[in-house]
Amino acid sequence: MPHVPAPVIEKLGMGLETVEFAISIEEKYGIKMPDEDLADLALVGDIAVYVTNRVNMTTNNDVEIDEVIEFLMDTLAKDYDIPRDKIDLKSHVITDLGLC
Repeated sequence: MPHVPAPVIEKLGMGLETVEFAISIEEKYGIKMPDEDLADLALVGDIAVYVTNRVNMTTNNDVEIDEVIEFLMDTLAKDYDIPRDKIDLKSHVITDLGLC
C-alpha cells in the first residue's frame, strides 16, 4: 500500500479509513487522485463521476459509471461494514457513512 504523508492526511481532514478507501479506488482503476482533487470529493456520487472521468481520460480503459458506483458501494459495505441500504449517491463518506 502506498505511503501517504501525515501532513497530506491532516491537510485534507482525512482519517486512515478515508485514505485507505481512496487508495483502494486508485489500485482498482489504475489511476492517481491528486491531493487537491481528493479535498473536493466527499459524496459517493461525486467520487463516482470523478473516477469514471479520470479513468476514461487518463488510461487506455473505458469504464461505465454504473460499474464505478457498484465498486464504491461494495467496498464501503464490505470493507467498512456500512449497511448497503445506508449508502447512496448523496452520502457523504465522512459525515453520513462514518469513515474517519
